[in-house]
Amino acid sequence: MASNGVGNGEFSFDNKRRTGLPKIQTQKTEDENVVCHDDSATPVKAQTLEELHSLQKKKSAPTTPIKSPHVFGVAVSEEERQKQQLQSISASLASLTRETGPKVVKGDPARQAETPKVQRPVHHHHTPALNISDSGLKFTHILYNLSPAELYEQAIKYEKGSFITSSGALATLSGAKTGRSPRDKRVVRDETTEDDLWWGKGSPNIEMDEQTFLINRERAVDYLCSLEKVFVNDQFLNWDPNNRIKVRIVSARAYHSLFMHNMCIRPTPEELEDFGTPDFTIYNAGQFPCNRYTHYMTSSTSIDINLARREMVILGTQYAGEMKKGLFGVMHYLMPKRQILSLHSGCNMGKEGDVALFFGLSGTGKTTLSTDH
Repeated sequence: MASNGVGNGEFSFDNKRRTGLPKIQTQKTEDENVVCHDDSATPVKAQTLEELHSLQKKKSAPTTPIKSPHVFGVAVSEEERQKQQLQSISASLASLTRETGPKVVKGDPARQAETPKVQRPVHHHHTPALNISDSGLKFTHILYNLSPAELYEQAIKYEKGSFITSSGALATLSGAKTGRSPRDKRVVRDETTEDDLWWGKGSPNIEMDEQTFLINRERAVDYLCSLEKVFVNDQFLNWDPNNRIKVRIVSARAYHSLFMHNMCIRPTPEELEDFGTPDFTIYNAGQFPCNRYTHYMTSSTSIDINLARREMVILGTQYAGEMKKGLFGVMHYLMPKRQILSLHSGCNMGKEGDVALFFGLSGTGKTTLSTDH
């Protein structure tokens, strides 16, 4: 591993142990009667659909603390910023065998008054168009960082079996998979992970090689680019700005986009302007299966992580928890390299600044206890 480099999403860090770690200090709040995680407020009920959308947008506003903006050099126009953002998304969706990514445009195709036209080259009857393809003539619509209200609408309109429950949650179908598929999960074994991960008998890390990962990546990217629209979430992991990771989730379903909207930290508009290239990207092809004849495949489902490329590919499962667990594993790999202890636990802070940690297996109540004032 490299000896330096903390920040900018680097995955190589100094492995030397640090001694004399400072004691964690907790401070009392200014108001001794403040209750953390107080969910006792009466839920707001909307009278009209427009009011509901407005309230949902308000409630889904980014929760990342806003910093004072710093201007470096010449200010970028909104048009140029939008162009750069689309170029970044196109690059994420690019095939590794092509020079450029797909043609992308923002917005729901069902609401587009007019989709930009592609100028087709004029060829004589004797000139074959060897450098053009159907995919090159197609636009992929990007539904970017939609609000919960918009994602609810997309799910109910276009995803069969989706409806709103009496509590206001979105209920939907995850297909054949109603849980994770640990036996179909693979991690690329290479120079980056050879000495850092537990391999072999008894290990949950099932290996795959780089070439197989690239085959699956190509399959997922080709499927996503063939769709009329895809959902893109640009979000953060880790509340500490110095150790924050930028993640991009590209998915085929509103359900997946909504799930990650809730799971990850939502950037402010100012932070999105400078989001740039993500540190980690998930390609979630959902129901589209992997090729069973591909090496290392044991079913039509494959969840693949490549830590060197900072990418994750999901094929043959619509269960949204695979994305969360994938990022969970990435943070458990990355944070200890930054001398940060990562825990599978819940946490709660009392009125006096005292902290309680809740450990336990999944589903045993960590989150329930940590959010109960």
